[in-house]
Amino acid sequence: MNENAEYPEYIGISDITTESLEQMRVEGYFDGQPSIMFDEPEGFDIGDPPELQGRSRGWTPVHAQLAALASCTSITVRVVARDQQFRYKGLRTKMRSLIDIRGFFFDLHLQPEYKQVNFDLYLDTREKTERIEALARETDRRCPQLGLFRKAGIPMIMSWYRGKGRKPVVERRIGIGRGATPEEKLIKQQQKIAAKAR
Repeated sequence: MNENAEYPEYIGISDITTESLEQMRVEGYFDGQPSIMFDEPEGFDIGDPPELQGRSRGWTPVHAQLAALASCTSITVRVVARDQQFRYKGLRTKMRSLIDIRGFFFDLHLQPEYKQVNFDLYLDTREKTERIEALARETDRRCPQLGLFRKAGIPMIMSWYRGKGRKPVVERRIGIGRGATPEEKLIKQQQKIAAKAR
């Protein structure tokens, strides 16, 4: 995940982190907002920005959707790990979505769409890389939210890390072919825009 990247102004950025707790509970966070606990929730407040008539008290639908994806994946990892006798002490995730929001605010002829989702998973484990690959493959197959994103054709890069590693041990491109990613293309586009403005 390139946290210092600059994107065109029409790209909305949503950053999400989660932490798996005991049993099936996952807590999701995004900057400046209260956390959301996922388990068997009785409900939570989804607040849009004030200009959208919300009160900015809670998570936007995009943040909630990403947190649901991360939480569902985290729970699926726990179930698959149990079935595969895969040992890990904890799982932390980071996620960023890049959404073209022009069709929502500026150009009503366009459909707002996810350009790319970056999904980083940090497993506290000593298991071998082959075992992490097997866990990732089966999690991808069994997770309903991942299936939803996959069937929607949303470009996604899932990077699986061991501990606090800087280099992923497993990386899966979903809906992204070879060559430059949509994110890399957006960064290049912004560089050209910035160069022309000088």
